[in-house]
Amino acid sequence: MSAMAQTLLSASLFLLIYCAKIKPGQGLGAGMTEETREVRGRIPKDLKIAFEIACARLEVTQTAALEDAIKDWLKKQESASGGK
Repeated sequence: MSAMAQTLLSASLFLLIYCAKIKPGQGLGAGMTEETREVRGRIPKDLKIAFEIACARLEVTQTAALEDAIKDWLKKQESASGGK
């Protein structure tokens, strides 16, 4: 398997795992009550499709899934750096 394919597979699994952790009604989602900002980026087409399917299957908004994934990623970075 090529390095690109491995990266895509890892990223897809990462997002699917985070989507699976989120239950309907979690996260800020549609009824956001705090000030928000838009986040933009580009990801491979296959990863985007996998994310959309996972969110739809789990009845989770993409906003809620991304918010939780970013929070978890930040916690991971903090613990890896020793809270610096």
